[in-house]
Amino acid sequence: MKKFKIKELSIFFASLIFAGFIEYGCTNSNAKDEASFLIPQKATLSSNGKIITFPQNNPGLNVFKTTLVKKSSAVISVIAPGRVVATFSSAGANIGKIVLFDSPDITTLYSQYKQNEAIYKLATKNLARTKEMFINQAATEKDMNQAENDFATAHAAMVEMDVRLRAVGFNPEEIESISSNYAWIMADVPELQIHQIRKGESVKIKFDAYPDKVFTGKADAIGDILDPNTRTVKIRVIIPNIGGKFIPGMFAQVDFGNPISSAFILPLSAIVTVEEKNYLFVKTSPNVFERRQVVVANSDPEQLIVLSGIQDSDKVVTSGAMLLKGLSFGY
Repeated sequence: MKKFKIKELSIFFASLIFAGFIEYGCTNSNAKDEASFLIPQKATLSSNGKIITFPQNNPGLNVFKTTLVKKSSAVISVIAPGRVVATFSSAGANIGKIVLFDSPDITTLYSQYKQNEAIYKLATKNLARTKEMFINQAATEKDMNQAENDFATAHAAMVEMDVRLRAVGFNPEEIESISSNYAWIMADVPELQIHQIRKGESVKIKFDAYPDKVFTGKADAIGDILDPNTRTVKIRVIIPNIGGKFIPGMFAQVDFGNPISSAFILPLSAIVTVEEKNYLFVKTSPNVFERRQVVVANSDPEQLIVLSGIQDSDKVVTSGAMLLKGLSFGY
């Protein structure tokens, strides 16, 4: 058997005592950590789950962190993907305006519309001339019938092209009214954010082709049709295109920023969603929480703007809201 010297024995026992202190300290630390993550038990619900009451002095209440809210200025940010769908440029006095689209099918459709428009205008003039000749007995009834048939056919063909263009988002009358050196951008805005868009409002645009620049445009028209698959509405944006730097097919991000002076800014963790409705929880006393339905708008990827549903100095739960959601709605 190995014999230990006195000095070696002292070191050995000191090591054991030190290890014991470390183990005891770790155990106490873990116990404190576990206590800080206790989930409060035995909550009672009232008002159909809107009011959640916990026993007083429940140590698990530490899991809920709150923020005292105050109104402030903010900018509602509705950022939607878009692309350049048409450009308008001058081709000279004799030729007129050149319209380029991002789709060959729409280009063909518009070309057919212009051809039918020319035929319709010619048929209109021919009908008027034939009527005058018929009155003066310089044209026969057969000539008159032929002119009327040609007019009706041309009119029907032009109306068909007009309807087909409108169906894909292009109003022929608006195309004709646009001056040269402009571009149209079509942005897809989610259904829940469409109420924040105003026709005529100024917008900021970033193009993938020009990542370091921000351009200014205008919300020119709001679509009348909701896409049932993407749940988005098309917003047409017009932007000056002097120099032709924007070409059909270019991708962009359109920011429909809307400044407001009276709103509450909260982190995403404060908001819970149930059946497409937004809620948060307000701490009304040390052990009581109240569910509130709120109206929110996007601010940035980490925060939301609360437009209504809470008041100044409310204590809003920013950590633990998902636990309260489960209790409140019975999940």
